[in-house]
Amino acid sequence: MTQQTATDAALGGLPWIVGERYEVRDAVDRIPIGVDSWLPYAGEANHLARDAKGFWREVRRDDYKLRSAQCWVRLITDVSYDPRQTRAKVWEPAKRAGLADELAELAKGDEEAILAWVRANGFLGIRSNQRERSESVEEIRYALAYLAQARAILTAIRELKGSALRAEVERQLSLRPGFLADIQTDSADQPMSGPNLARRFGIEMPPDAHWEGAGAHIQALYCLTAVLAKPLERFLRVQADVAPTPDGMRVQGSILATGPLATAFLQTLDQASWPAITYAGSLLRVDWRAPRRCGHCGHTFRPARRDQRWCSKRCRWAASKARS
Repeated sequence: MTQQTATDAALGGLPWIVGERYEVRDAVDRIPIGVDSWLPYAGEANHLARDAKGFWREVRRDDYKLRSAQCWVRLITDVSYDPRQTRAKVWEPAKRAGLADELAELAKGDEEAILAWVRANGFLGIRSNQRERSESVEEIRYALAYLAQARAILTAIRELKGSALRAEVERQLSLRPGFLADIQTDSADQPMSGPNLARRFGIEMPPDAHWEGAGAHIQALYCLTAVLAKPLERFLRVQADVAPTPDGMRVQGSILATGPLATAFLQTLDQASWPAITYAGSLLRVDWRAPRRCGHCGHTFRPARRDQRWCSKRCRWAASKARS
């Protein structure tokens, strides 16, 4: 799959199946040892285990002794009689414009909130598999935490600049206060400085270049791509990087996966591509008029304002009606 800008990538319109009935119960999961996994669990949780005679029994906290590298989780299981029947309830995650913010807010919820969302919308697609019969509350919460972190950095990129932007990115990534600013002062030798990142992304910095805040945005975009890449390693393929395009230096990438979680991350990747760092003469600046995708109809347009999400008044009105 060739890499393409997120604003030109199709969000995908595949339907997502919702089961008729979901239950949550205690289960045992395996903690991966020596495996580079973004989840703290192996994703093989089961509420059944073999007893001494080899029979499968339901595990219970009061009489089951955890084995090495095992842990307790709360497993949500699809117990529908036939959840894959032809008349099953389906919906298209790509058509829910605010799905990314919805799931980021769900990251703050408790087990009941997560279970209520799953009962209404189906599983989140942690493993991007329509036929998955279970997902644990712990792995859902862990994945959503990465999404919320990416959304917070994206909001900072859209609303802040300079030292305020660096401070928020440092807070989200648990970096030492002033870390990114200190790197910028030693721009010649530090690989994460603005000029060196610009060279890495395809723009050669002349000695007399002026930044006017672009350095902080380059650093923030680079950190955002790292956050996006980490939780998406479980999907079939993910590419997220900052690269030069005809409209300037922008985040671009692609995601080959299906499901609500993949759609939420693709929406985040799409919105992260809105600001473009353009180069003219010796000036690097952040350009918010780079083409972006309409949040309702999906058409690409050039915005008149930094926070413009819809291409027309008609799409803005239709999106407000859909939310009400």
